[in-house]
Amino acid sequence: MRFIRYAAAAVVSGLVAAGAQAQGWPEQVRFGGFGQGFGKPYGLAVLAIAQGKGFIADEFKGTPVKLSFEYFTGTGPAINEAIANKRLDFAQYGSLPNIVGRANGLPTRIVASYGYTTIFGVARPDLPVRSFKDLKGKRVAVAKGTVLHWAFLKALEGNGLTLKDVTLLDLATADQLAALTAGSVDAVIGSSVLLSLRDKGLAKVFYSSHDIGPKAAGFGAITVTESFEQRYPEATQRVVRGLVRAAEWLGHEENREEALQIWTRSGVPYPALRDEYAGVALKDVFNPRIDEFFISQYRDAIAFSREQKLIRSGIDLQQWFLPRYVDQALDQLGLQRTWPRRDASGKPLEG
Repeated sequence: MRFIRYAAAAVVSGLVAAGAQAQGWPEQVRFGGFGQGFGKPYGLAVLAIAQGKGFIADEFKGTPVKLSFEYFTGTGPAINEAIANKRLDFAQYGSLPNIVGRANGLPTRIVASYGYTTIFGVARPDLPVRSFKDLKGKRVAVAKGTVLHWAFLKALEGNGLTLKDVTLLDLATADQLAALTAGSVDAVIGSSVLLSLRDKGLAKVFYSSHDIGPKAAGFGAITVTESFEQRYPEATQRVVRGLVRAAEWLGHEENREEALQIWTRSGVPYPALRDEYAGVALKDVFNPRIDEFFISQYRDAIAFSREQKLIRSGIDLQQWFLPRYVDQALDQLGLQRTWPRRDASGKPLEG
C-alpha cells in the first residue's frame, strides 16, 4: 500500500510538472540571498521583504510554480558556488562577488539593483582608532570576497594605506563578533550587526559610510541565471515585478517599522537596523533601477577589482545588464516617476 501511495504521488507530481512546462512555467523558482550567519534562515534588503510580504508569491498565484528561499552564511562567495552548482535561479548579493563570479564565467545577468547597505568600521574601545589611518599595524577582520571586502580596500586606498599596512583576517560575521569581543582582532569592517557590540560597550564605531553617502556604501544586484531568463522570460518578469513592488512598499514611511521587524528575522538586532537607516529615506536606499548611477558604480568597481588583481579580465556591461525587466515592471505598475533616472553622480535626471 505504501508503494502504491508513493507511485500515485509520483504520477500526480509528474502531471503537475508536465502542466507547468506546457504553460511555459518552471516547476520551481529558487532564490538565494546574503544572510548574517546566525543560524536563522532569513535575509535582508528587498528580497526579504518580497518574501515576507508575499509580493513574489502574489505574482505566481494561479500557476503551479513553487518558490524557495535560501540565505547563506558565507554570503557572496557561497552564493557564487551555489549558482555554479545550479542550485539557484535568482540571487541577491554584493557587487564584488557579482563581479568575481561574472569575470570567472558565471552565467548571470543583472535584472535589478537591491539598493545599498551601510558599511561600518568598529574597533576595540581601548584602542586609539578614530579613522582608517589608525588601522596601520592593526589586526582587521573582514569577510573576504564580499562587498565589505571591496569597501575595505577602497577605504584603505583613500587613506593612503595598502594591505601591507594591516594584518587581514578572513572571518564570517558571527566569528567577527566573537573575535573582537575576545580581543583576537583590533577592528572589524562589516554591516550594521556590528552595532550590537557598540551597544554593549564592547566596540566603538570609527567609520560609517552613512556619513559619506551612497557612493561609499555597499551595493549589489539581483541576478538571474542566463539559462532561466532565456527559458522563462515571463517568470523572470513576474519575479522582477514582485521585487519592484517590495521596493515601492519600502518607500512608504508608514511601513518602516514593519520592515525593520521583518529584517530582525535575520538575527540582526532591531536597534542596529534602526540606527542603520535612521535619517534616510528607504525609497532612495532601495531604488531598483539599472540607470547610469548604478552602472557607473559597477564600472568603477570592476576597474578597481582589476587594479587590485581580484579579477583578471574586464566585463561587458551591455551583455551583463538586463534593465528592460525593471523598466517594464515600472511601466506596468505605474511607478516610473517613483524613482527618476539618475546620472553617474546620482543626481536625478527628471522629475
